[in-house]
Amino acid sequence: MWNKALSLLTVLLGLSVLCAQAQTVPNILVIHSYNPGLSWTDDIHQGIIETFSASGKPWSISTEYLDAKRYPHEHILRMQSELIATHVRDHAVSAVIVSDDAAFDFVLQHRDELFENVPIIFCGVNNFQPEMLGGAEGITGVSEMISVRETLDAALALQPDTRNVVIIGGSISSTDRSNRSKFLRLMPSYAGRLRFHFWQDIPTPVLLEKVETLSPKTLIFLANAIAGLDGRMLDFGPSVALVKANTQSPIYGFWDFFLGHGIVGGKLVNGAEHGRIAARMALQILDGTAPADLPVVREVANRYLFDHRELTRFNLDEKALPEGSVIVHRPQSVFEANKRLFLIFGSVVITLLVIIISLTLVMHIRKQTLLELQSARRKAEEANEAKSLFLAHMSHEIRTPLTGIMGLAELALGNPGSPNVQEYLTLIRQSGQNLLHIINDILDFSKVEAGKIELQNTSFDVQNMLEVAIAFFNTGLKEKDVTLSLVLAQELPRTVLGDENRIRQIFFNLVGNAVKFTEKGKIELRLSGLTCEDDSPRMMLDFEISDTGCGIPADKLHSIFERFTQAAHFPTRTYQGTGLGLAIVKQLIEAMGGSIRVQSTEGTGTTFFFSIPVERTLPEEAAQGPAQDGEPRIHELSVLVTEDNPINRLFLQRSLEKLGHRVICATNGQEALDILATDTVDCVLMDIQMPVMDGSLATRYIRDKFGHDLPVIALTAHAMQGDREKYMEEGFDEYLAKPISIKDLTMIIAHVCGKKTP
Repeated sequence: MWNKALSLLTVLLGLSVLCAQAQTVPNILVIHSYNPGLSWTDDIHQGIIETFSASGKPWSISTEYLDAKRYPHEHILRMQSELIATHVRDHAVSAVIVSDDAAFDFVLQHRDELFENVPIIFCGVNNFQPEMLGGAEGITGVSEMISVRETLDAALALQPDTRNVVIIGGSISSTDRSNRSKFLRLMPSYAGRLRFHFWQDIPTPVLLEKVETLSPKTLIFLANAIAGLDGRMLDFGPSVALVKANTQSPIYGFWDFFLGHGIVGGKLVNGAEHGRIAARMALQILDGTAPADLPVVREVANRYLFDHRELTRFNLDEKALPEGSVIVHRPQSVFEANKRLFLIFGSVVITLLVIIISLTLVMHIRKQTLLELQSARRKAEEANEAKSLFLAHMSHEIRTPLTGIMGLAELALGNPGSPNVQEYLTLIRQSGQNLLHIINDILDFSKVEAGKIELQNTSFDVQNMLEVAIAFFNTGLKEKDVTLSLVLAQELPRTVLGDENRIRQIFFNLVGNAVKFTEKGKIELRLSGLTCEDDSPRMMLDFEISDTGCGIPADKLHSIFERFTQAAHFPTRTYQGTGLGLAIVKQLIEAMGGSIRVQSTEGTGTTFFFSIPVERTLPEEAAQGPAQDGEPRIHELSVLVTEDNPINRLFLQRSLEKLGHRVICATNGQEALDILATDTVDCVLMDIQMPVMDGSLATRYIRDKFGHDLPVIALTAHAMQGDREKYMEEGFDEYLAKPISIKDLTMIIAHVCGKKTP
């Protein structure tokens, strides 16, 4: 029983959804003044349908026809209007589109009864004037404006000897009356040159007899369709064809559906364009635009169109046509008629020419190619050998600290009570730092190779930086018979503007190499400054680092700064290191606009000379910087650690618990969100790459629910330039790159939680 009830409920819900969807589809009523099959009516309707179809929106169209062209009499139109009113009386519509005057008059007459508050869009209405609305609102559209003067002037330019103009039309419909009034208004401007004759409502047999008597110097303007010899109304094309077959005079028109059936041409109206404009207006109204905000379009861009066959028939000069005229039915030239044959023949000729030219050059190209291939092969073999040696070297350099880490860890695990465990742990940490230094060297090298290195410009005390570095290296030289000294020029300013971190990195690489390859003797660093121009803050820092070490073989000096080469060949495996230092140094110096060179004698020593551009600053500027308030010390926090790696998670948990914090652990972003739904924490440590849900997505959910009241710190192995800024933009409060130091973690937590403290 419950299954049947559930099925019935499902059916009812489905029907309600379908009904709701049906209600959202707008229904547009289209009312045409004339019959289907008439070119003008069909063109307008096609333009409407094309525009709605291209809109990509749901719609439904109903269509009615008054048939005022074939049955223009008032009593018949009244009967048709009553019939259409019966059809649409009980059907709600979203908008009404009407074409031509009869349909327009019908809608105005029945507006209050049938279409109250329904927007009306008209097209093809002759010479629209606002007073035609009688105060009605919610109506707009496009007025039909035939180009009588332009077409007449174009015809007179083609046939300047013309003296008579015959206008064939009627007097019953509003279109007929509008067309006649246009000619009447123009007649005074052609007085003395042209005589105008209005042939209206003439039976077709009589009309054909009259046009047969006209001379080629008389212009015929067909302003409407005519009836056939059997009395039935013809379409526009057959109407022109019937007149043309019985006259020697050129025929002109005002609508493009006449073209190709016997008119010479003119500036012609396009019915499809009327339909497109009206449909676009309807779509705008359905989207919420008020009809009053869409002004009536009074002039459509009619085009000059002419039939080449009729121009030739009357020997009319194309040069007299208005600029921009389009000529249809022009016969194809020999090339156009045989375009494909010419293209094939041309392709064959071009192919043969290319083959002939290629054959004349093939010997030279072959010889040159062989030489280039031999050179490229040698370079590829050298590069492959260098890369293989580089990978082998990197494997050795990485495995060396890893061996120490794993071996010392085994010693510590095997002797938990030994007094040497503390020493083992210290050595493990030192090996880890060495491994991190190797990885950083590789990352730096990849960044400078990709051209993605970014330089910072800050004020710093260059002398203090060098003295601190010298003190660092002197600590490691206690066991060597080597002295390290610093010589500074007296004119050197204390503070300069440049990238302190990168300059320090360059200095550490070069001095580190000197320390590594010097077993006894001395290492000397000289620094002087040279001002580029008088009164200019810009200057060059000139460094000179010399040592009495093993030196560099002469055949290696040219490649000492190249990638892979040094690591692969220089000097021996006696010395450890990535061998990428000099390649990084050279590219960093050049990125800052400086230069570097080397002099060396094997067995005697090496001297590096390099210059880096900086700017002089006042001493107090170096001292100035962002005020560093003491970081707040926060105790006994509740911290949510979200980390999928169990070792990293354990490290963070134990470290935080040791600092006195309560720790909750989650293995992915979704689990963290589930915990936050039931538990309150003071801070979240969020790893980035995790299964189920990553840290960035989880942080977005946290921001949506808690805003920025809950601090979130990103923990990630992404440590490239710009990574911190990227994660801060994603909503994190702070960022820590792995491997994580407890000191840095403590400061970051204190900083973000201190900011949240009132």
